Amino acid sequence: MRIITIIFLLLFAGNVTPAQSQEKDTLTRRHLGEVQIVGSRSVTRTRLNAPVPVDVINLRSLQENAPQTSITQLLQYISPSFHSVNGSNAGDAGSALNLAQLKGLGVDQLLVLVNGKRRHKSANINWGGLGNGATGYDLNAIPAEAIERIEILRDGAAAQYGSDAIAGVINIVLKKSTDDINVSSTASVRRRGDGLTTRSNVSYGVKIGQQGGYLHLTAEFATQGIALPAGRKDAGLYNGPIYGGGANTRGYDAIYTKEIDDAILASRGIDRHYFDQRGGGSNRAKDALLAFNAGIPLKDGVELYTFGGISHRNSEFTAVYRLPGWTERNNSFLYPDGFLPEMDNTITDKSIAIGIKGKLGQWTADLSNVYGRNDFGNVIDNSLNASYGLKSPTTFDAGRYNASQNTASLDISRYFDKALKGINVAFGGQYRVETYQIIAGEEASYAKADLRTVYNIDTTAAGVPYLSSAGLIALNGLSPGSQIHAGFRPANEVNVNRAVAAGYLDIEANITNSWLLSAAIRAEHFSDFGNVTTWKVASRYSLAKWLAFRGAYNTGFRAPDLAQFYYTETSTTFQQGRAVDLVTASNKSAAARALGIPSLTPERSKGFSAGITSQPAPRVELTLDAYHIDIENRVGNTGNFSALDTNLPEDVRTLLLQTGTTQAKFFYNAFSTRTKGIEFTGSYKLLLDNGTLSFLAGANFSRNEVTGVNTPKGLEAYRYVIFSEAEKARVTTNIPQQKITLQGIYNLRKWNFLLRTVYFGTVTTATALNATFPRPDYFFQELKPVWVTDLSAGYHITPQLLATIGVNNVFDVLGDYTDAAIAGLRNPTVVGIQNGSAGIQPFARLLARF
Repeated sequence: MRIITIIFLLLFAGNVTPAQSQEKDTLTRRHLGEVQIVGSRSVTRTRLNAPVPVDVINLRSLQENAPQTSITQLLQYISPSFHSVNGSNAGDAGSALNLAQLKGLGVDQLLVLVNGKRRHKSANINWGGLGNGATGYDLNAIPAEAIERIEILRDGAAAQYGSDAIAGVINIVLKKSTDDINVSSTASVRRRGDGLTTRSNVSYGVKIGQQGGYLHLTAEFATQGIALPAGRKDAGLYNGPIYGGGANTRGYDAIYTKEIDDAILASRGIDRHYFDQRGGGSNRAKDALLAFNAGIPLKDGVELYTFGGISHRNSEFTAVYRLPGWTERNNSFLYPDGFLPEMDNTITDKSIAIGIKGKLGQWTADLSNVYGRNDFGNVIDNSLNASYGLKSPTTFDAGRYNASQNTASLDISRYFDKALKGINVAFGGQYRVETYQIIAGEEASYAKADLRTVYNIDTTAAGVPYLSSAGLIALNGLSPGSQIHAGFRPANEVNVNRAVAAGYLDIEANITNSWLLSAAIRAEHFSDFGNVTTWKVASRYSLAKWLAFRGAYNTGFRAPDLAQFYYTETSTTFQQGRAVDLVTASNKSAAARALGIPSLTPERSKGFSAGITSQPAPRVELTLDAYHIDIENRVGNTGNFSALDTNLPEDVRTLLLQTGTTQAKFFYNAFSTRTKGIEFTGSYKLLLDNGTLSFLAGANFSRNEVTGVNTPKGLEAYRYVIFSEAEKARVTTNIPQQKITLQGIYNLRKWNFLLRTVYFGTVTTATALNATFPRPDYFFQELKPVWVTDLSAGYHITPQLLATIGVNNVFDVLGDYTDAAIAGLRNPTVVGIQNGSAGIQPFARLLARF
């Protein structure tokens, strides 16, 4: 490997000046040896000598050159292990979030830190998409301009940081710079002029006092315009009956023909595009974000620090058009041409951390408290409750929900430079309180107005007749609740919490100058399910200054989120293009207990990694790591239990009747998985007479497989419902198992140039066709791999002012369309599950640094 790299360098020898300055080399070494936070509590540890893989991503260059502007999209196109697509391919409220994954594992199997402190999650349980049945982190609630760098620990770290850190840890390090002002504005648009996206921000750093105090403030505002379906102009065009009864549920026949619809459309002055749906992953939205980071030296090396922020997002999700002839879901007196229902999500995210750190004798202590809260409000607009008839409102308050987390921590460490070749000892404790709350919506948002009680006539032992309830019956069969998303019922309301107490010990020992050995152990107590202990060992051995081997073994766990215990919702799914009303029932519900589904338990994992790191030449870094992760008892959604099944318990049938639904699913520790893979990263920087040329390369080749299915006792006949083919595909093949990133940035005098291409591998989807018992039918579609290429050029108008233009997806690569077999009565649309791309998107940016 070293010989190959040296040959590569010699090929570029003519571009490297012999007079390269000592100052440049010093700056480069300083950058490469930058002290990291994540994965180690030693002040001497850097990303180059760590025993586990850590990527350190400096955002400055990307913010100047890359087409992407949000945190998740910046990472999607630079980190081979990271995956996130716009809207997470989810429906309803989940479409407002771009959740993140590492190594193809769940959105809830990674941990996010800010300045090394645990961050709170979103309150939302995702419906559909890559995060189905899970909560995740809303990274885009943090302004990208507020971030100095992002550190990605690509190894399990539950023993160091606690629950969720199975796939790894993302640490966001906020800016501390002072006496600078940064202003930036970026706009991009899709090929057909739709989906205009803007993001503008300003940040300012100011000194506090004369002893190194700082305050850095950032404000950001972003907008997303309405977008059409990507690809062909007729993508998603509806081809079935529009005004005739049963629209969207059947095709034309000899009685109701296409000519009848064409005549009605002509008389109303519209065409079939009037009923178009919007592009996926592109809600109309507005974001406003504020963030701060501050530190104030007190005395004797003691510092008071605080950081946090607040963000507010309005996101409008639209679903399937309710056609005028869709009689069970539309009232033609209220909507003569049908309606496109809107789900307006109002999301407020806020957090604040405050702490004090300094020396206690020879020890360093850090005492902190971090509070975070995420609120979701759901308003349904341009909709109706069909069961109300003409009395239905068209706007509904569908309820609200929130989640919060308060974490108090004490971390103590000391580096013993005289012991062996240096030993770092760290220990500490943590106390965390998590809450989750659901608040019901207005009655019209969930009610089924045609429900009536059925009575039987019974007699007492003495022969006296009386009436007894025999259950409920629906009179008209019209769809209940607000269309697109039914509101939360009073019975769904919860206000719950749990407490978590933890203690840890973390030791790193330099046994020799070449051998590092580290170990960590963590014990935690959860108030709702008891004790958990995890541990980790890692080692690194340097064979030479330019080559080292490293490896680690860890145990981990993930506690089910409170939302996974208590969340209940009613929504609409589509099977072969036909609407099906579906209830997601709480794990604590009577229906779950009656069916035999047990209470949730923690997921547990075992993982190991092994790899090499190399610096075979100046400014060249290469890493290669293999990993293996086994996870037992993963939490997910079951498949759909159908009302047509006469064997369902009475509590389940009652739930279906009360909610006006025909299928139900539940949260359950349904399956176990194994993930194996290899990751490669490489970087090389050339220092030229008039600029620099930087190369980055990365690849992740992984495989996820299901190793076991947990079928509850008594439900053996429901094996293929408990763990559906759709859920199996979501956790194994719905995410690209091969990803390659190649990037070059050339800085020449006043010019900046970026060329980047990213390979997203094949994925396979599984789409439900029905809920047939005992084994539902699914349609499997394999989507071919895609290469997405970005290009940009920037010019420094002045030393402070940079103008950049470029193109995301310059070759307009879209990927495959949905197969006609599952498109229903609409034309196929671009799936977009691999990279969420909407095709070619030119952009322009103006950036000023003072």
